[in-house]
Amino acid sequence: MYKRIKNRFLRVLLMVLTGLAGLLVLYWMLVYLMTPRYQFLHGEPFQGETLYNPYQDMDPDQWKQYNFHCHSRKYLGLTNGRLSKEESIDSVYQALGYDYYGISDYMRVNPYGSDRKGYIPAYEHGYGFFRKTHQLCIGAKEVCFADYPFSQNLDMKQHTLNMLKDHTRFAVPAHASYTRGYKVRDMEYLSGYRLLEILNPYGCSLEHWDAALSTGHRVYGIGDDDTHNVLNANEVGRFFTMINTATMEPEEVYESLEKGCAYAVDFHIYFDQPFALKVERMHELPHLTRCELTGDTLWVETNAPIIEIADFIGQGGKVLKTQNMVHQAFYVIQPDDPYVRVRLRLPNLTFFYLNPITRHPSANLVDRETAFINWPQTILFYIIYVLVIISCIWWGRSKKEEARSKKD
Repeated sequence: MYKRIKNRFLRVLLMVLTGLAGLLVLYWMLVYLMTPRYQFLHGEPFQGETLYNPYQDMDPDQWKQYNFHCHSRKYLGLTNGRLSKEESIDSVYQALGYDYYGISDYMRVNPYGSDRKGYIPAYEHGYGFFRKTHQLCIGAKEVCFADYPFSQNLDMKQHTLNMLKDHTRFAVPAHASYTRGYKVRDMEYLSGYRLLEILNPYGCSLEHWDAALSTGHRVYGIGDDDTHNVLNANEVGRFFTMINTATMEPEEVYESLEKGCAYAVDFHIYFDQPFALKVERMHELPHLTRCELTGDTLWVETNAPIIEIADFIGQGGKVLKTQNMVHQAFYVIQPDDPYVRVRLRLPNLTFFYLNPITRHPSANLVDRETAFINWPQTILFYIIYVLVIISCIWWGRSKKEEARSKKD
């Protein structure tokens, strides 16, 4: 009797699990099949007589240190935030002297710290079973659960960015080079995003950044730790973003990020060095004091003792000029330079990645959209899918009737 009940229970359980798995497979099939088809226009380099400097209104005494990408222990530790309790995140980043450190759990806005000044809701979007095509959602209003968990084509990546616009202030392609979630060539076509995570321990994306900039996409860079274990000193205080903001009110922070008044920092320290050394050096961190256009000449300064290397980088990621061991660096922007960005190497192998000076027809900046839904093609594919489904149903019923008639 016991075995009969047990076997019946197992059969019912198997049927339920099979049904759920079937529904899940059907759901993901529909998600993939219903993706709109896009028409992508290849971007063009920035052009125009007006040079836009994102640092033109900066206050050199108002730089704040931010990390938006950090995982806490959630989902029983399955998402690899095993040792990062919220209290531990607090103690580590406070010791390092950060002005703000946000928690960005997978597909979940963590309310921890929401009672503090300047709290910015954030999460990491994307399931990414194979390719990690993820987005860091900064200023999230709510979680968008729609996603393509397996491999994604260009249409799916663009559609995801478009969907997230209604759910978050910034949808930031995260660790773009990690598992090639975003290919360098993708950035030539994708549009509708303002920020790109150029510095991340799982994959820096400077080549992606130059691909976007070289095709006229006004994209600004940020850096993040993407911490999964704050108790590991090698995972914290590596990459971060300096934002020019006086009050740290979210809207003011968003405005600075939107106009590019921020820069990404690669704070290098050798592995297995004491955490106390990192804390000491972090509190001595220099900052940008000048990024100014005088006519067509770009001047850059910091409060570091010296700028060891200043690289001025332009179209296609080409180094236009390098200066060594200077207190201030400069570059005369040429008429055929669509954009110029600056990479500074300071003492102790600290690198600053400044946002680009870009050319525009006027001071009124208008971002060029390069992705549009191709409705005729989309509708055509929908019709084909419906016809295929109807044909499959008809074929299945025919086979069933044929088998029944043979049995009779």
